[in-house]
Amino acid sequence: MRILATAALCAALGGCAAAPKMGWVRVDGQSSRENPVLQTQFEVDRTACLGERNKAALSGVTVAGGGLAGAIAAQERTNAADTVGQGCMAEKGYLLVREDEADAKRAELAKVAEMKKQQEAAAAAPAPKQKKPPSKSTIAPGT
Repeated sequence: MRILATAALCAALGGCAAAPKMGWVRVDGQSSRENPVLQTQFEVDRTACLGERNKAALSGVTVAGGGLAGAIAAQERTNAADTVGQGCMAEKGYLLVREDEADAKRAELAKVAEMKKQQEAAAAAPAPKQKKPPSKSTIAPGT
């Protein structure tokens, strides 16, 4: 029975071993690779969100029992904490993407950020002034 439970656990968690490498990209499309200001901001944001993730992992009820039920509960708790961490990073302007898709996603996000900037500039621009028709008092008699 124990062998069956171990095999089931390995099968359930085995997909994690083959998960693709993931990385963070900025939603404005900027790369922080060669920008020390953006690198520092990323490190600060990542540290803050890791703290939020850890708080989420520590809160709530923990299943103390062992076996398959305990392992599944632990995995669900980890997944929930990961979601909190991803949400925190999204609030700070980052998306988690596959590393092999990061450059394409960054380019897509840069285009969207530029479109947003143009739309915001157009919305903030003053409306063109309309010419008023001449009033009756300014029209010369006999015209």
